[in-house]
Amino acid sequence: MGEREQARRERLISVMNETGLDGYLIGDPVNVSYLTGFRGDDSLLWIGDAGVCLLSDTRFEEQIKEECPDIGALIRQSGQTTSGLLKVAIFDDRYSSSYPKRIGIEAATTTVSSLDGLRASLSDVEFVPRYLDVERLRAVKDEDEIRAIQSAIDVSIDAYRDIRAQVGADASEADLRDELEYRMRKRGGDDVSFPSIIAFDERAALPHAIPTRNGRYGDARMVLIDWGAKKDGYVGDLTRSFLTERGLSESQTEYREKFEEIFKIVLEAHDKAIEAIKPGAICRDVDKIARDTIRDAGYGDYFGHGLGHGIGRVVHDFGGLSPNATALLEENMIMTVEPGIYLPGWGGIRIEDDVLVTKTGCEILSKRLPDNE
Repeated sequence: MGEREQARRERLISVMNETGLDGYLIGDPVNVSYLTGFRGDDSLLWIGDAGVCLLSDTRFEEQIKEECPDIGALIRQSGQTTSGLLKVAIFDDRYSSSYPKRIGIEAATTTVSSLDGLRASLSDVEFVPRYLDVERLRAVKDEDEIRAIQSAIDVSIDAYRDIRAQVGADASEADLRDELEYRMRKRGGDDVSFPSIIAFDERAALPHAIPTRNGRYGDARMVLIDWGAKKDGYVGDLTRSFLTERGLSESQTEYREKFEEIFKIVLEAHDKAIEAIKPGAICRDVDKIARDTIRDAGYGDYFGHGLGHGIGRVVHDFGGLSPNATALLEENMIMTVEPGIYLPGWGGIRIEDDVLVTKTGCEILSKRLPDNE
């Protein structure tokens, strides 16, 4: 901790200098944490031409000292505004050697009211909207980040296997969600990556189905589970679709054959896309491989979302595999690959794994959980 965050700040300062900015104000809590190690909220990071400091309040004064002792801090007192605190930082020669004329702000997360307050306090400063500068840095992971994501994935897999081994016939979708999320924490996760998606039968045709307390696992024929644990600040994201004991019974032969047909198509799309992942691959080309596979099988109208997205500190990190994504994959990016087919009135099948781009190809970080488990 410390040197790693400093290196990240230096990369952002290079971007700042290249774009003619005299300073940068970071407000997204995920980005503040990425650049400093601070895990609190309601705080801003000021990057001046002479140094950096956190603009925070008394709730976090001691936490900042504990989590990022190498970072300066200006603590807002009662009645003091954030824009007023920024003004203090600008005139502090530890952080700013001269009065800045152009300050970058995060366009995606800065509210209109916040920007109005900044402009009112610093009327002679130009606040320049910047788009995803830190998120682009976050897209390529270092070794510590890769290990943390692998750990989150492992916790996710262990928790999933726990509930598969003990699910009761009377369990509802919501019961399974509650138990799965408990198991992720019990297994060492700090939180969940996102609210778990669990859907029985025809409700699996909703890609982001919200679990209900209607229906019983024992009456269901198939289940879709999309889940992930968060550990040490990083996330996992997996999806599996499987037949229940009832779905495997002789009385459900027609249903089982349909499931197996759809599953095979989705798995082929999944595997072909992963084979294409390597440094320099165009994201939309990887998406097209999976999309064409599903379309050629006659189900193109039933796969509407992108093939995948980056994961890291958040479950939808920078980068995506979609029809319009022109970016190139780079070594040490981590992407989900999650093709699906969703048939209204019948159900849906999605298979999702987390994939690391390596020097010459890729590695499936979730490979110890078979796709048909």
